[in-house]
Amino acid sequence: MFCDYAAATGQPALPTTVATLAGFFAAVPARPATQARRVRAIAAAHRHAGHLLPRPDTGPAAPPAPRPARTAGADPGEMIAACATRGWPRGLHGHRDAFLLVATVVLGLPQSRARELVPAAVTVDADGVQVAGRPVPAAVDPRRCPACAVVRWLDILGALDGLGRGSARMDLTSAHASTATDPHRHECREPQRWRAAATLLPAIDRYGWHDDYRPITARTIRTRLALASARAARQSEQDTPAPHTPTPAATAPTPAAAGREAPSLDEVLALLDGIADDADALNDRIIALLEGNL
Repeated sequence: MFCDYAAATGQPALPTTVATLAGFFAAVPARPATQARRVRAIAAAHRHAGHLLPRPDTGPAAPPAPRPARTAGADPGEMIAACATRGWPRGLHGHRDAFLLVATVVLGLPQSRARELVPAAVTVDADGVQVAGRPVPAAVDPRRCPACAVVRWLDILGALDGLGRGSARMDLTSAHASTATDPHRHECREPQRWRAAATLLPAIDRYGWHDDYRPITARTIRTRLALASARAARQSEQDTPAPHTPTPAATAPTPAAAGREAPSLDEVLALLDGIADDADALNDRIIALLEGNL
């Protein structure tokens, strides 16, 4: 079709020109996908004949726009700080996410290498914390401290793997939210039960049950990293004060409407954690009363 157009208009088809290409696409319109196939066919004919097809700056024959450079992700410290440190089972997932962030983002380990990490790859002593032979840095804020994140996860993993799910749940439901004034923890509690674990990144379901010998999947790693980045971005937006815009009196919200502001996801999860704790305590009390009457 392009050759017929070139012959009918008295223009060269091989090699062609930008003007000829632009006139062809204007005279013979088609869907973008069809135009793209035509460009590929014309370009292939030129390459076969030893010519380079000229490409206009705009239009169907223009070269594809370069892909935008990938923007840098959220700050690793902010991502670690956004991970949950209490509650069940989100606190368990949060501690594991923080360790995953240290291994893959802070230390730059490939995700496949992170999946294979075992306790022997970690060193915790007076010289600091090392993972896979790489020193884990510390930060001023314990909430953002990679070394603290590693130690916190090792302690919880030791309770989960060595003492069981119930002990890990007790630790996490009784824990308090991390603050900037908390002391740093760069040494593990004794005994270090985490050293007997089969893997440092075990698979954990949404109910807190973990697989002793099956590591986290590559798909789950990508998902958890994306969630951590989204949490950090959301937290950063909440911490940034919005510019004050005067509200007209006619549209000003009433005090009752202002009191009905939707709670954040973290607030809802914290509330659910508290309800679960109260239910567990009530259940234990009922069992104790029943046993006392038998």
